[in-house]
Amino acid sequence: MLYAVKMSEWSSMEVGNLVLAINGRADSLFNYVFCRDGSLEESERSAKEVLNYLHKDGIDATWVMDSYMKTWRGLADKLRLFNPTSTRKVYKKIPKVSSFVRKHPNLVLDLVNTQEALVELDHLAAKIFCCKADDLIILLRGMTKKEPSRLRFFIAKLFNKVVGLCGMYVHENVVGMYSDGVLPEYRNMGIASEMVQRRMQIAVELFGCEHAVAQCVAQSVSLYERLGFKATGNMYLYPSPAA
Repeated sequence: MLYAVKMSEWSSMEVGNLVLAINGRADSLFNYVFCRDGSLEESERSAKEVLNYLHKDGIDATWVMDSYMKTWRGLADKLRLFNPTSTRKVYKKIPKVSSFVRKHPNLVLDLVNTQEALVELDHLAAKIFCCKADDLIILLRGMTKKEPSRLRFFIAKLFNKVVGLCGMYVHENVVGMYSDGVLPEYRNMGIASEMVQRRMQIAVELFGCEHAVAQCVAQSVSLYERLGFKATGNMYLYPSPAA
């Protein structure tokens, strides 16, 4: 996320042991507060300052806390952060590409690298994830202005029909899987599994990646487990509306 913010020249700042990423619109789904390790006193002081800033400017945000962060989890109620969404962190050592089982060899991942493709990606995301229109256009505006980067999004097509979308980010020899989404009429056909394998292949061939990670919502956990990923912990996402 911070890479996307920098790429698109949006705002990020550090407040104590918190990092804010604000993506061009107060009600964006992609405004985040990332919690880092620190003492109880520092965490509480930083959180109050950030909450005051968010409320003053009317910014909705999501607070991201790792499952091992007992200090932050303990502070959540005090900060009036309730009803988190839990995501599962998973990991896999990437096997030889030749070992992948291809259920949909005709699936194509079209790289999003033009404004027209970004608009199509945004419309697709609104259908699949029910996010606001223009959220991805705003967040990823830098992706169409720069050379192909380690952050990539794709529109998935099967026999030239749009079936879904997905993203990936590469850091050193690790590829992160993001935004696995398939249109309702194409679900339960093995397309999501194919998209994961295809991105691992791209990561190996273009960047020499050896490991893959993902943060899965509940609906995606079984998908990654079937592909041999192992759970390494949880991530908690706390909504923080401005009102």
